[in-house]
Amino acid sequence: MKLRIRGNSLTLRVSKTELAKLAEAGKVEDTMRFSSEQSLRYGIEVRPTGAVTATFAGAAILVTLPKPRLDLWSRPDEVSVEGSQPIGGGKVLQIVLEKDAALGRAGGEEVSVA
Repeated sequence: MKLRIRGNSLTLRVSKTELAKLAEAGKVEDTMRFSSEQSLRYGIEVRPTGAVTATFAGAAILVTLPKPRLDLWSRPDEVSVEGSQPIGGGKVLQIVLEKDAALGRAGGEEVSVA
C-alpha cells in the first residue's frame, strides 16, 4: 500500500492483493519504520455503514470505508473512492483510496506512478 500526504489531502493506493485482502478480511495495513523504536502505521478498515473517514491516533492513520462503498470500488470499472471530513476552521481533509495503476496490467502488482 502506498501512502501520499499533501497538505490536507490523504491518498492510499492499494494493490490487487491488498484490495482482495480488504474485501476478505475487512482490514489492510502497512507500517513505515523511521527507526527501531519509531514507526507510522496506516491502513483501511471496512465498516458496515457510515462515511469514508480518517483518524490519526497513536502513530497510526486509519481510513474507514463503508462496506457498500467497498462493493462499488471492487468493480473493475471503479478506480477510486473519495471522501472528505471537516477538520475545523472551515477546512476539510480530502481522503482518496485508489487502485494501483498496475491493477489493469497483466502480471504487474505495483508500478510507480507520479
